[in-house]
Amino acid sequence: MVNVDPSERAKQERRRQILASAKVVFADAGYHGASIHAIIERAQIARGTFYLYFSSKAAVFDSILDQAMTDLRAKLRRIDVTDTAAAPPQVQLREQIVSALEYIVRDRPLATMLITAGHTPDAEATERLDQFFAEIRDLLKRALETGVEIGLLRPCNSELVAAAMLGMIRGVIELLIHQTDAPTVDEVASEMLMVALRGVLK
Repeated sequence: MVNVDPSERAKQERRRQILASAKVVFADAGYHGASIHAIIERAQIARGTFYLYFSSKAAVFDSILDQAMTDLRAKLRRIDVTDTAAAPPQVQLREQIVSALEYIVRDRPLATMLITAGHTPDAEATERLDQFFAEIRDLLKRALETGVEIGLLRPCNSELVAAAMLGMIRGVIELLIHQTDAPTVDEVASEMLMVALRGVLK
């Protein structure tokens, strides 16, 4: 077990605190309406403390997206078809979809930020969000290509299908965070697999 210096642990915790507060502010006010003042008020820190960790509002925004991408990449793994003890490929795929959706939907400020932050006159924020979704689209594209490679999916235009799946995912996240009587993530995953993959499953 690695021993973490208490002061370093405190710094990491303070950084997480600022990011968590910023997510709520971005979700409530949008990128354009969010301010460093609102973030430090919510985090209950001094302005100087904020600048020890982040140079600007854009830097906080970027860090939130970078962390989300790191977390999502950890949840989306290559399907294992070599280990005889592994679950069937379809089950592994479903588990990964459920895990990724739960991660986003459980963090409502993040989900709201991802869905609404693009509606902003700030070109920098729009470009950064576009990059985030382009990375998601690339993950989906490579997952589809892996599916074809292992014989789970038929050959398809992986770039086109990935773009279509991303659009569906964004719509599903919007439904889940805005409807009080929305279906469960488990139900959504089942429907998504039926709709998205029925046309490409062998």
